[in-house]
Amino acid sequence: MQRELEQVFSRVPSARWPLTGEYPPLNVTRTEQSISIEALCPGMDRSTLDVTVVGDAVSIRGERNPPADVPAERFHRRERPFGKFTRTVSVGDVLDPDRTRATYADGVLRIQLTRAPEAAPKRIAIQS
Repeated sequence: MQRELEQVFSRVPSARWPLTGEYPPLNVTRTEQSISIEALCPGMDRSTLDVTVVGDAVSIRGERNPPADVPAERFHRRERPFGKFTRTVSVGDVLDPDRTRATYADGVLRIQLTRAPEAAPKRIAIQS
């Protein structure tokens, strides 16, 4: 029974894992000076990726295309989703888009964000 269900769902990959919501998976780390985002985007062409920074939000857009060298009827199983996607994450600090850097290598999109000068934490001296 389980094998039959897997066969049914393997024929409809976009219904199984649509590229919405939580795609691509992210890791977000922060230091006092910066915020880093790593997005797992294996098998994508860098030219299909787009990164936008507005306020405290970072948007990642892209498109994963199905392999052109394999006809759809030749797949026995297809678990890697394809199609257009958008993922936006709010980091809670106003960002400086002019100092944002992004690289893509080995299937990982790395985005280095810098807080806007007015958003950087400031130590306040306590006076008596």
